[in-house]
Amino acid sequence: MKFARYLALVPVMLAATPALAGEEVLYGPAPDWVDVTPTSEIDPDATGILNRLDRQQRIEDGTVTTYIDRAIKLSSAEALTQAGTSTATWMPERGDLTIHKVEIVRGDKVVDVLETGEEYTVLRREQQLENRTLDGILTATLAVPGLQIGDVLHIVFSQTVHDDTLQGGAQMSADLFSKPLEADFARNVISWPMDETVTWKANPEVPAPTEEDRGGYHYLTFDLPLPKREDLPAAAPSRFTRPLFVQAGTFASWQEVSSVFAPLYATDGTIAAGSPLAGEVARIAAASDDPVVRAAMATRLVQEQVSYLMNGMSGGNYTPQSPAKTWEMRFGDCKAKTLLLLSLLDGLGIEAEPLLINTRLSDALPELLPVPGSFDHVIVHAVIGGKDYWIDGTQTGARLANIADTPQFRYGLPIRDPGTGLMHIEPRLPASAVAAVDIELDERGGIDIPALVHLRAELSGQLGSNLGSMIGQVSDEQHDDLVERFAASMQQGLVVTDGDISFDAETGIATVDVSGLMTTPWEREGAGKKQALDMLGSADFQFDFDRARTAWRDIPVEQGYPTLFTTNVKILLSDEADPYRMRGLASMDQTVGGQRVVRDAALDGNVFTVKERIESLGGELAAGDIGPARTAAARIVNSTPYLLAPAKAARAWEYGRDGLKGRLAPYEAAYRAMAERDPDDSYPHEGLALFRQRTGNLPGALEEIDKAIAIDPTSENHNRRALILHNLGRHEESLAARQKAFELDPKPYLAMGLAQEMGETGQIDAALALLEANDDWGDSHEGFVQSKAEVMAYGDMAEDGLAEIEALIAESPGKSYLLNSSCWYRARHGVGRDDMMDVCNRAVEQVGSPAVLDSRSLAWLTVGEPAKALADADAALAISPDMVASRYVRGFAQRALGDDAGESDIDYIARTWPAMAEEYARFGFKP
Repeated sequence: MKFARYLALVPVMLAATPALAGEEVLYGPAPDWVDVTPTSEIDPDATGILNRLDRQQRIEDGTVTTYIDRAIKLSSAEALTQAGTSTATWMPERGDLTIHKVEIVRGDKVVDVLETGEEYTVLRREQQLENRTLDGILTATLAVPGLQIGDVLHIVFSQTVHDDTLQGGAQMSADLFSKPLEADFARNVISWPMDETVTWKANPEVPAPTEEDRGGYHYLTFDLPLPKREDLPAAAPSRFTRPLFVQAGTFASWQEVSSVFAPLYATDGTIAAGSPLAGEVARIAAASDDPVVRAAMATRLVQEQVSYLMNGMSGGNYTPQSPAKTWEMRFGDCKAKTLLLLSLLDGLGIEAEPLLINTRLSDALPELLPVPGSFDHVIVHAVIGGKDYWIDGTQTGARLANIADTPQFRYGLPIRDPGTGLMHIEPRLPASAVAAVDIELDERGGIDIPALVHLRAELSGQLGSNLGSMIGQVSDEQHDDLVERFAASMQQGLVVTDGDISFDAETGIATVDVSGLMTTPWEREGAGKKQALDMLGSADFQFDFDRARTAWRDIPVEQGYPTLFTTNVKILLSDEADPYRMRGLASMDQTVGGQRVVRDAALDGNVFTVKERIESLGGELAAGDIGPARTAAARIVNSTPYLLAPAKAARAWEYGRDGLKGRLAPYEAAYRAMAERDPDDSYPHEGLALFRQRTGNLPGALEEIDKAIAIDPTSENHNRRALILHNLGRHEESLAARQKAFELDPKPYLAMGLAQEMGETGQIDAALALLEANDDWGDSHEGFVQSKAEVMAYGDMAEDGLAEIEALIAESPGKSYLLNSSCWYRARHGVGRDDMMDVCNRAVEQVGSPAVLDSRSLAWLTVGEPAKALADADAALAISPDMVASRYVRGFAQRALGDDAGESDIDYIARTWPAMAEEYARFGFKP
């Protein structure tokens, strides 16, 4: 897309000073003052894309004329497509568009396209009307005929601008491109009569232009491209990151700009007596004597009863339409809405004035040239009871509660007669939270199973209004999708079981109310479990801005604009023998740069609550204050409260016991609600199957996975069914399910699972053949070898199987997991006993993981060392309390030592996971 980067320069040049006066495209020679570079100097063999970009601008007698000569090399099919249609824009009320040349340079031949009779076609419609944009600009296009790859397309034109609303003033602005973009020849020349007062300004890093006086005119020449811009740090204010451009104009000061606009926003006589608007003024006045209430009502009227249709100021559209017309048509741009609101406020006796705004470069405004083109928006500045109010009629969501909130701008220019300077918009903390979120996690089921979630978020202001508008236009399906997407953005991993989004038009608050399930937020912490509060904004509070480079040390950090967010979290914990514990700071009031975090947490029995408020005035932070701010931010994160579960909290594997089954009912109901919400979705059934499998209800898991398969018979679902059947000891049915899964998706892991099930059902030769056919000796080779060893053990070839594993170890020494495989294989299949404990000990020494300890525990038990087996089982369970196999082995170790404490575990595990009992029975350990 390199060509597109160069082509993007061209529309900027075309629209930089839109020409405005005639509705027809003119054709003729370049103005006499232009320094014309002949076509003959274009090198058609040059390899660069941009052959020429010559822009010359003249300011004289209130008129700006822009001359553009550009030549682009069409070196690819992409270039032909993108540049083959020439487009020019201009404003017919204020100037003319004149085409001077359209040529194709092909080798030493020049084709004059205009001589063949080709002309530009004027599009008789407003540009971008379908996007709610009305800017008075006309567009002319020409599909250049006969272009070929390798041609140079050469187009020369000029535009004029004369705007009577500027009272004789003139202005221009031009973007200046920099390397790595290249051009064979490029420049920007600005000139004006020496007897006219014109000021100009460019970005501080733009090299000084060449200045000279000749023929009674002063000239500035910028040679392009400019040097490559220096890298800038993250979060630099816009005055550092703004595009490179030069401005010039005849305005002496901001005061002059302010005064020029004043007549355009005069409110006298704009609302006629007895008119519909006069009726609206009377209605508002009768509703309240409070001027703030009146201002809020008038603002809401303009925001909600008048549709926004952009008529961009940046192109020179400065005259607002009348309030009567705006009200009649019920649409208007920022100028129209501002004048309408000013007129209403005037009728209500409220002091107000228009305020010019730059929406993109607000903090840079004091560094820009005082010209009208430095603004692209206008709002209202009102003073009520000595308090400033900044009101934007183009926004939505204004209500009495937030009418005093400050907009996301730093500076504005009040429009007054006889004029004034820039106004700093003092930031003010929002009166109410932009987003107020309440989250309840019902974890009374325990730490190993999903949490029931109820989430409620209230969104106010523009955010709430936009959401309210959206929900009124969507279908039921789109509504549900919106609920789910919003829930996912608020709480990671949340699956919705029920939800709604509503909007209160009177308060302007949108409410999202969602219930659902999420994966357990408890994570392993040593032998126990910990729950972090990731849903808190402060839990991931970062302030890692870099200003280490010398060139960056004076660049502050942009911190945005005033915001307020609140989060309340309530966690209902399970009833355990020992209490939960809270760690971290219960209370926190810390300021980082311009942001303040206030947090209070409490653990009362089995109820944990946290209230957090994050407020910010925005603004900028000096580079020298980054270090302390980074330290404070780290303290906020490091002190975030978290929960530790009791060491003996109930675990998922135990939930098949009668005393714990009752905990599961609300979660089962949530999965059913999820299925009812979308009967065609298999996920709720898959989720409930896994939930039941983990909580010891294998028959129930089979029932749900069968429902999932009826909806979505994927390979993965058939494999899940096979695993459940295997654990139930129903191997023939498991074999059929594995075969189906493998047929649908012959992945290596499915081949291994199928082969092992075949081996367990006596199909040894077929299983070995399957493994041989699917082992590609790639990343899965070790798994295939270990599966082969298992199949061989089922066929009374365990010694040969062990040899396969030992060969793997010899090929890849140092892989401790292979040592563990050898230890586990020897213990289970009664082979290699002579050096079994040496192998197992080496595995433990290298890793010491719960899995390795579990293997050695079984090995000790098989060689008649129950005390050592018990010690290893206890050690494994201390690290990973949910290892069912280790509990089973521990029970047999206790039995061998004459202790019946493990008999209940043996009985429960054997009933719940029949396949495990069947397997260990083969090793000589029967319930």
